[in-house]
Amino acid sequence: MLAIMKRAAQLSVVLPLLTLASCQLSKPAGGPPAMPAFKGSAEFERMKSLAGEWHGTGPMGPVEIEYKVSAAGSMIEERIFEDTPMEMLSTYYDEGGRLAMTHYCALHNRPKMKLVRSAADSLSFDFAPSPGINPAKDRHMHSAKITFIDANHIRFEGSSWANGKPEPSCPPMVLTRR
Repeated sequence: MLAIMKRAAQLSVVLPLLTLASCQLSKPAGGPPAMPAFKGSAEFERMKSLAGEWHGTGPMGPVEIEYKVSAAGSMIEERIFEDTPMEMLSTYYDEGGRLAMTHYCALHNRPKMKLVRSAADSLSFDFAPSPGINPAKDRHMHSAKITFIDANHIRFEGSSWANGKPEPSCPPMVLTRR
């Protein structure tokens, strides 16, 4: 009888530990809900091909740009000059079935741009109405163009405006995939 009681005492310690261990190894019932696959415009899907790190040289020296697909595949993040005072972020997304972007600028504003031209080798964007920016007086990024040279090289260009007119901007940058 004593042996049975000792065995019962041992099991009362071991069984809860085994149960706890099995809970840690199993997935929760149902798990997170499955997200439907996102299929964007042809231009958005093309932008996804840029995912990864790119480097080149600009007027201020070395340039690093990273493209990252996010938000369950429905947004592309472009980060430039990361961890510097000039760090900027642009997001690309479909709006009403057309590619658009928002540029979070070092000028402390966020111009929106819409796709105005899609060619076999390039995508061109122009300023769209943006809260807090008066294009007739405020300095802002006004246009952007990405040229797909080949699978591992792109040319990035952008133009700024101030007082309703174009102003000198950075020259185009040729970037190479890392």
